[in-house]
Amino acid sequence: MDRALKFGPPLVLRVDPTDGATGVFRDAPVVACLSHAADAASVSPETFRVVEEGGSPVPGRVSLSPDRAVVIFTAGRLLRPGVAHVVTADGLRDLRGLPVRPYSSRFVPCDLVIGDVSG
Repeated sequence: MDRALKFGPPLVLRVDPTDGATGVFRDAPVVACLSHAADAASVSPETFRVVEEGGSPVPGRVSLSPDRAVVIFTAGRLLRPGVAHVVTADGLRDLRGLPVRPYSSRFVPCDLVIGDVSG
């Protein structure tokens, strides 16, 4: 890992679905890769969330990868097709207690679920 990245401020490196994505499966997880391992105590549905544009929160579960560098949101229901969904990371902290820079992006699900195309 690049030394500047390892010791620099913690931030969200990438989120999938990417910002502006359309045609996202309705049952796709939202996955965020972090520059630093997260403090598990800071990872919750309040600090990493998905909200339908207009403010309705999407119920779901937030989990952390074993190395603590990936946050995964799994919706508790299918996402609404054709409606923009906003992903927000705000309030996460790394293992040093430093705040992860706030992040926001949006994506739009389509009418399909993964099983519709995977057989």
